[in-house]
Amino acid sequence: MEILVIQHSCKKFLKPYNTLELYNLFIWPKMVPPVYADLGKLARDLFRRGYHPGLWQLDCKTMTSSGIEFFTTGFASQDASKVMGSLQSKYNIEDYGITLTERWNTDNLLFGEIAQKDKLVEGLLLALEGRFQPSSGDKSGRFMARYAKDFFNILGKIDIKSDPLIGLSLVLSHNQFLAGASTDVDINSENIGWSVALGWTNETTTVHGELINADGWLLSVFHKANEQIDAAVEVGQAAAGAVEEGEEPRRGDLNVGVGMVYRLEGDALIRAKINSNVELGLGFQQKLREGITMSISTVLDCPHITDGNHKFGVGLSLEC
Repeated sequence: MEILVIQHSCKKFLKPYNTLELYNLFIWPKMVPPVYADLGKLARDLFRRGYHPGLWQLDCKTMTSSGIEFFTTGFASQDASKVMGSLQSKYNIEDYGITLTERWNTDNLLFGEIAQKDKLVEGLLLALEGRFQPSSGDKSGRFMARYAKDFFNILGKIDIKSDPLIGLSLVLSHNQFLAGASTDVDINSENIGWSVALGWTNETTTVHGELINADGWLLSVFHKANEQIDAAVEVGQAAAGAVEEGEEPRRGDLNVGVGMVYRLEGDALIRAKINSNVELGLGFQQKLREGITMSISTVLDCPHITDGNHKFGVGLSLEC
């Protein structure tokens, strides 16, 4: 069966579509799903991004005229007065779909990665990374392959070291529903970790549920109420940790969190979150001018408001 559908362009014309083509065009929209690690990311970021308690943080990002991107970040711990930092450079060779990344940090760890995307096969990403610690001589690597098309995203990775870890994950999408599974296998100890997830998403709401090793679990809901307000709820229980022989495994504590972001006029926003331990997080972010953003945040230990372990942080981001 064929149906005539009017398409709008520079000229209007009639084009015949069969029933399956109409189903794919209107009822079953194509969507490349995210990798497994990014499922539930909207709610997770709302609770974590913009909060840097106990730290002075500085981020600098720039790009040279030749296309090399530099990113520098620095942290100063207010408790131990320890300074940490890293320098990263990234260069894209667009004709070959290759990205070269190099990174160094103040622990003297060297990192390098070469990745190629979409050139061999559309939707295929191949990446090889390596790490080297000159002071100890420790070195390791990892090979990763990801293939993403409409309705699925599969990722495989293997460590290049004496005790390799093999990981495999798959995410499927259908209409507004997402389903995923992930597993990691330690070759030497034969330990297997796994997790499965289900989700639903539309333009304003994302629901995510995850089961981890049949022991821990997580449920989160993200909702964009309007252009100004984002809100999220997160409920989870950590998996039981390692126990001594003869002891019963203990489940982690149940944790409930509620958070929100409210965007003000003038490139400013406020953040707030609270969890079941009555730890209250507050934050304020202001874009001072083009390329300069400042943020302050605090986490208050409300049950011990007079002598609790309250933390305060300041961040400055520069981009040019």
